[in-house]
Amino acid sequence: MKKLLIKLSRPTLKNFPVKITSPPKIFFCHIPKCAGSSLHSAISSQYYEPNKLGSFSIKRAVSKRTADILEIPMMSVRETVMVHNLSIKSNYYGHGHSFCRPQVVKNFSDEWNFLTVLRNPVDRWISLYTYNTYKKSQWDRNALPLNKYIESEVGNMAGQAFIRYFSNFNGSCASEHIEQALQNLHQFSIVGTTGHLDILTTQIAKDFDIKLDIPKINKNPNSKLSLEIKSDSKTVKKIEKVCQYDMEIYERFTDEHGTIYSGKSRKWISKR
Repeated sequence: MKKLLIKLSRPTLKNFPVKITSPPKIFFCHIPKCAGSSLHSAISSQYYEPNKLGSFSIKRAVSKRTADILEIPMMSVRETVMVHNLSIKSNYYGHGHSFCRPQVVKNFSDEWNFLTVLRNPVDRWISLYTYNTYKKSQWDRNALPLNKYIESEVGNMAGQAFIRYFSNFNGSCASEHIEQALQNLHQFSIVGTTGHLDILTTQIAKDFDIKLDIPKINKNPNSKLSLEIKSDSKTVKKIEKVCQYDMEIYERFTDEHGTIYSGKSRKWISKR
């Protein structure tokens, strides 16, 4: 009778395996233009939202307004919001364009599974440029022509996503921070790559027993321009120079692990 009462007191989690009593805690570190919107939509809508589990998403407009009011960098706001929410015991899922620097991952990796998706940095840079130039939204919309964008601070920052997201890089000592970023990525539970989302979903299913149906969201509004840029070898060389730090991180990590990396996952509590 006691066992029956315990069993009845445990809520049934929709879409999760029957044996699960507490789902995995996942933070998805979303790097822009790395298939993140599709993956986030699948994880959140198919598992965490139906079960009304504690979750958070770092909002762009809110973080910008906060940064403007406090006169601090927007990415600092986002990172603070992330750490605050990771510290809340009732949260199970989080997502956002936020740095996941080594000290954050180190402090929370025993409880949270960090997940991210990498993309060839040159392809990502081109995709980001065309998307921000031709999208309908005014958020971060670009008005610069390609030749000026490449030389701009915004264009330069666009080529330094990986080194800034995964290390304490502040513009100097790049080689040291490349090593730091690589070490940090090895503390993630899963690191996937765009173009191989089928392999990523297979790994997620294996590690977390979660089967995802990933939709395609935020399509590039001018894919023709992307192809034109890639066909111009001189322009591509300039972009490669802007992306040199990220390219080293990407090539070294994928050379070692291929299209998917799976670390030691902090799995959920199952019934004994």
